[in-house]
Amino acid sequence: MSIISSEMLVKAHRDIQLPFDLRIKRGDGQIVEVHFIKLLRLLPGKRVVALARCNNQHILVKTFIGRSANRYAAKERAGVKFIISAGIRTPALLWQGELMDGFGQILAFEYLEQSVCLQDRWDSAVEDDERVDVLARAMITIAKLHNQGIVQSDIHLGNFLMSQGRIYTIDGGGVVRKTDSSLAEPESLENLSWFFAQYFSKYDEFVQVVFPAYEAVRGWAADPDRVIDLHGKINSSRQIRKKAYLNKAFRDCTRFTCETSFSQFMVCERSEFNEEMANLLADPDKFISAGEILKDGNSATVALVELANRSLVIKRYNIKNKLHAVTRAFQKSRAWKSWFNAFNLEFLGIPSLKPVAMLEHRLGPLRNKAYFITEYIKGPDALALFRGLKKPDGELEALAQLLRNLSASRISHGDLKATNFLMAEDGPVIIDLDAMREIQDKDSFDKAFNSDLTRFMKNWEDQPELESQFKGLLSKLSS
Repeated sequence: MSIISSEMLVKAHRDIQLPFDLRIKRGDGQIVEVHFIKLLRLLPGKRVVALARCNNQHILVKTFIGRSANRYAAKERAGVKFIISAGIRTPALLWQGELMDGFGQILAFEYLEQSVCLQDRWDSAVEDDERVDVLARAMITIAKLHNQGIVQSDIHLGNFLMSQGRIYTIDGGGVVRKTDSSLAEPESLENLSWFFAQYFSKYDEFVQVVFPAYEAVRGWAADPDRVIDLHGKINSSRQIRKKAYLNKAFRDCTRFTCETSFSQFMVCERSEFNEEMANLLADPDKFISAGEILKDGNSATVALVELANRSLVIKRYNIKNKLHAVTRAFQKSRAWKSWFNAFNLEFLGIPSLKPVAMLEHRLGPLRNKAYFITEYIKGPDALALFRGLKKPDGELEALAQLLRNLSASRISHGDLKATNFLMAEDGPVIIDLDAMREIQDKDSFDKAFNSDLTRFMKNWEDQPELESQFKGLLSKLSS
């Protein structure tokens, strides 16, 4: 097995090949070799979290590399002590050491073999009762931290593990002591707001269900005004979180690979970026020509293309003429808007196209032809489906619910033709996203969404029974 150095880890960036070994000088002076088995988290050039083996024992190791290694290792150790001081379980810190070349720190933690993180329990939950149980368990632990004036600055379910029915708190690097006494109510609610803000707003109803568990541990009497205050803070935190979430969709990060040059801007899901995808992005028109043309319009061309192991849809936004080129050069492309809106809907939990990549041809700051690449969704559009169904039932409610979700999030689509809904196996999916807008002002949104509903109802003018059913299902959305 190859033994690598901290310099090699830094230079590897994201391309770390497992397994590998590191030689470590432990704090007690013992020299050991740590065998890295499975990568759990990676911050390129800074931190490697992995399942490893040392002296015939499985351990979880956090390896800190780069110029700030000592500082981040110290923060992790301090955070672990804070967690323990609050009387909360955390995997034991077994030993610490430094890389033999002297340019990295390593912390070895107890590895909980049968543990599952609460985020995985949330993701796999089928019933709301299961989700409430997960949140309530987290509430109790967070309340215990707050009672000791301790806060997780990066608070989420992934930082809580369940093992043999017991909850463990992890990630000491994000744990800080704010005060020597219990955390004040405003700061407590602020921290909780960041916790709840990571979930779709449809789960906000769970807050008043699980918050009493937090209040009980804090010794607070129930207070409806406190819950109202918490909901307001959740909404504010969610908006901040959404802005950061959407910004990441346009830069190189863990999830996305992004390349910018004088002649183009490209962003792609990192998990999808391979040699074949690179070839597609280098010459998308070649793939469009070889694919199945789904739409060949003046303003856009849409093609279904087959890759080695999957089908994708490429939507090319065409430049009609020189005047059109000039007017579009100074605006965000429709591909850019579609990419943005797709991830906005993803953040809001509203089903839409699954974006894979976006490409803009540019001349410096001036934009030209652009491409929006998505997963292929199998299924008829809503118009074709409802014309073919003798007695639609669940399909009507599912489509109406999608519209309710758009309304609740103040999203105006801009062109609610029935053909802009694909009726996939898992439910309706909204497409054609380039005219979509999120409108904060209520009066402006009501005007735009009523226009959307008017366009939607025109789809069913020749089907009076369907028209009547949709009117009933959507009556509360009309102002």
